[in-house]
Amino acid sequence: MKEFKSFFKLVKRELKLFFSNDVLVAVFFGAPIFFGLLVGFTYQQASVKQLSIAVIDQDNSPLSHKVIDALDENFYLQVDQISYLEEDVKHDLPKFEAIVRIPKGFEGDINYKRHPHIQVEVNGANMITGNYANIGIRTVLGTLNAGIEILGLHKSGIPLETAKEQWEAFSVDDTRYFNATSNYLTFIWPGIIGAVLQQVFLLAMALTFSKEHEENTFGEIASITTNPFTVFFGKAIPYWIIGVTLWIGLQLTLFPLFKLPMPSNYGVLLAITSVFILSLTCLGVLISWLLPSQLKATEVLMVISTPSFILSGFTWPLNAMPEWIQNISNLIPLTHFLHALRKVLHFDANYSDVILDVQNMLIIALISFVVMLILLYRKLKATKLVD
Repeated sequence: MKEFKSFFKLVKRELKLFFSNDVLVAVFFGAPIFFGLLVGFTYQQASVKQLSIAVIDQDNSPLSHKVIDALDENFYLQVDQISYLEEDVKHDLPKFEAIVRIPKGFEGDINYKRHPHIQVEVNGANMITGNYANIGIRTVLGTLNAGIEILGLHKSGIPLETAKEQWEAFSVDDTRYFNATSNYLTFIWPGIIGAVLQQVFLLAMALTFSKEHEENTFGEIASITTNPFTVFFGKAIPYWIIGVTLWIGLQLTLFPLFKLPMPSNYGVLLAITSVFILSLTCLGVLISWLLPSQLKATEVLMVISTPSFILSGFTWPLNAMPEWIQNISNLIPLTHFLHALRKVLHFDANYSDVILDVQNMLIIALISFVVMLILLYRKLKATKLVD
């Protein structure tokens, strides 16, 4: 009973300290909301379209004009410049996502089965826009190529249906699941918000204990209780409640606002989020204990948090990274949380599907918790003896 009173007293004390720190309150609440809105509005278009391309039409024939019209009608592309001389756009590739070069004599070569070459030069400085432009161009040219070949066979006396069968050895049916429209916002938003939550929680937990070190206020805590479990949970649970509530609020407001897919299994989502927050809490407290300075703890956490999204495997597969980087990635809670989050949001995962990710986060939490608990116990005992 005494420990329950001590626990609630510590919770009340921690809430008072939290809300008295204007900077921490602003970061804790403001960062997830600000980045959620910023990322949402930035990628609200959801997919790239009307990518600027140029065409060098050295043939200037009805067939080359048909190619240009087809390129301009493609969802991804917009023909912003048509030139008839090489020199007109020779140095302009940086201005466009791609340049399509239609050679002189293109239509005549097609008619005489000489198989002319259309040269496509892609601006690869931005891989996303460059790849989409390349996909759009190749889709258009592939479709026209098939149509021209089928029409040629038909003109030679072969019935149209037979010509189609002779040209097409097999057909391909393409079905995309889980993000059928290749919506970039659906892909990137959960990952960035997860990374922001990690940074906010690590920072909050590190600062709350670093502040106790700097201001030498462990005597106040020791006067309430010397039980390290009570101290840890009394200081941590307010952040858990606030954090889970904030995460639920983001889902209920920003998910519908930006038309993001809503999870079908809220229980699984709540479970992985709770374990994620637990692992961040233990890790943040441990870091603050090893670096008992708010400034140093903040600096180190920035170094840890900044590359964690890159190393998480969310945008670049872990198995494509060197093994030593994979080992580092597995020590970061965000890696396992985002892996589980993708399953929940896109694959309708149940508890058995995310159990391995939950176990990995619990291992990180347990190791950090045990080490931190030993250090906290020694500190409280030493403080009590001094008093």
